Amino acid sequence: VESAHHEVTMDAPDDATRIITLKEGAVPADRDFELTWAPAAGRTPSVGLFREHVGNADYLLAFVTPPALTQAEQHPLPREVIFVIDNSGSMGGISIVQAKASLLYALGRLQPNDRFNVIRFDHTMDQLFPDAVRADAGHLGQAKAFVYALQAAGGTEMVPAMAAALTDRAAGEADHVRQVVFLTDGAIGNEQQLFDTISQMRGRSRVFMVGIGSAPNSYLMTRAAELGRGTFTHIGSVAEVEDRMRELFAKLENPAVTGLTATFSDAVADITPMAIPDVYRGEPLVLAARIDRLVGNLQIRGRVGDRPWSVTLPLANAAEGRGLSKVWARRKIADAEIARTLRQIKPEDADMAILSLALEHQLVSRLTSLVAVDQTPSRPDGAPLTLAELPINLPAGWDFAKVFGERARRPSQPAGRRADAGAVRLADARPLLPAPPSAVKLPQTATPAELDMIAGSVLLMLSLCLVV
Repeated sequence: VESAHHEVTMDAPDDATRIITLKEGAVPADRDFELTWAPAAGRTPSVGLFREHVGNADYLLAFVTPPALTQAEQHPLPREVIFVIDNSGSMGGISIVQAKASLLYALGRLQPNDRFNVIRFDHTMDQLFPDAVRADAGHLGQAKAFVYALQAAGGTEMVPAMAAALTDRAAGEADHVRQVVFLTDGAIGNEQQLFDTISQMRGRSRVFMVGIGSAPNSYLMTRAAELGRGTFTHIGSVAEVEDRMRELFAKLENPAVTGLTATFSDAVADITPMAIPDVYRGEPLVLAARIDRLVGNLQIRGRVGDRPWSVTLPLANAAEGRGLSKVWARRKIADAEIARTLRQIKPEDADMAILSLALEHQLVSRLTSLVAVDQTPSRPDGAPLTLAELPINLPAGWDFAKVFGERARRPSQPAGRRADAGAVRLADARPLLPAPPSAVKLPQTATPAELDMIAGSVLLMLSLCLVV
């Protein structure tokens, strides 16, 4: 059991239990908390099938880990990898260091028969090469020099970079696997435009999102990876770069199970996810379904490399499980959100489906929440409502000047803000944002207006001199 971004203490009262607490007690909420663990050695099953009866329906959860191929059985195709790196202002500080280290590591993993290109973006965009080039020593040297020189500044225009990365000039080529590796913190406001771009231009490409920094836009990147039929990897610290990128490239470099389908022989089933993604070596395929009766088999088919692969699971052998109905409902809600994003169904129809599922299965969603009624009033009857402005922390590692500009007002910490022992302590050394939402906004589609005005003034003066 490991905590990547916070120091923790771990007590083990017995072999099956771990109690995790923060070593420093309450800490500033300026980064994600991530706890990772692995099954005990030798206890990772390759096949699992569970059932649960709720109301008038039966629910199933199936997971299957495809067999790993031996080195002799593997026939990986050469790859065309398009790397996209965000160097906007929100990537300032440690985030750009992580992103550059990740990209440099990725470039070092390319094989001589691979092709690649590098795209960088802020409110502008540059492609290193006009088209993908061979991963030879000369091209890799140019790419590494290009990455080393990147600085974080400017606004964030992600859509043109994604469109450039998905532009496939060899769409009919079957002898290369095409992969887009997109490194960003996801600090944008036009998420729907990005989703539309991926769904319309994806083609044969697979999109792998790499979230950089302490507080990436996980919603954006998870949904973008789903639409791009890839995966989302989060890198929260420089110490994680090599491990996380090694894990990602272990997926990219090994054969996937593609063309997956799931069918029930004798039962009528509502299965999710609707579009079954590719599965990479060591990853389980997880399916949830609501069925009318527990009879027959579940058969899963696909292709591992150039060979067919299938597994048959008798439903009668399913073990008793708990919470499967909620897993199914949560995945159906995700399916409805994706269908809404892709405009496959009307927004009002998607909302109706989400609301029905969330209420029936008592789930928090975009349209539902858990409500607690406080019976202890803090404001006496008749007392007027007051508005209090509360400062919040910048995400850990963000550079205030890079995000908001050198001349942006840095609000000072209010007097008396020191927290008592045991209370959450605001990070004193980190700039705090003012509370009014109109006071400071993240740069979404910024332009170099000041530079343009200076350049225009200089040109105007030169023109006057020429006239004189």
